Amino acid sequence: MKLRQIIPAILLATMALPAVAQEDDEQRTIFQRDNTKECVPIGFEGTVFMGGGSVDGRPSFDIGVEGGIIIGHGIEFGMFASGFVTEKEADRQLDNEKYQYDCVMGGLMVKPIIAYKSPVHVSIPIKFGVGEVEYSDDAWTSYDYDYDHRHRRAHREDNSVAFVVEPGVRVEFNIVKHFHIAAGVSYKFHMGHDLEYYDTKQSITSSTGLDGLFYGVSFSFGQF
Repeated sequence: MKLRQIIPAILLATMALPAVAQEDDEQRTIFQRDNTKECVPIGFEGTVFMGGGSVDGRPSFDIGVEGGIIIGHGIEFGMFASGFVTEKEADRQLDNEKYQYDCVMGGLMVKPIIAYKSPVHVSIPIKFGVGEVEYSDDAWTSYDYDYDHRHRRAHREDNSVAFVVEPGVRVEFNIVKHFHIAAGVSYKFHMGHDLEYYDTKQSITSSTGLDGLFYGVSFSFGQF
């Protein structure tokens, strides 16, 4: 082969290498056509999640939002805000009136992402936060603290600050370029709370009574 034929061949091969590398680094989705998915070193994600679980042996409903920055497709750093409310149950200490737990919380989140290029992959969100847990007959209701508590028995019995650690695991599905759906489980640890009955000062639940397993689905939008 002549020199003037070799040099153009080498130049063409060199120019093709970045394109091949980019194609190899592309994330695949369930509903996509070839060569349509682009990836960036730093992305972002916004998520809405909802599900259920168990708190102090009671069924509960959980809902919240997350937002974060994804670095190198492999790890996300962000924040979250969420809340849960349990079913009401009769309380012997309160004349068998029906009471429930509810909690609002927020904090920081770190989420390693495994095999992000696969249409179905795994993430491991870990949350650290602080919140307020209440024991009342009506979740998230405003209360008048100046009113005599003895005439408000069937309202809020007590509230307390709680520190929250919540590790979990999710199976994520790349539906289209900017939309993921995930199903997962997590375990909430509520630490430092001291809920007490107003009159007797007895503990309403144990130090681990609010800990429990949660499960649900999440819907994420962003640049992954």
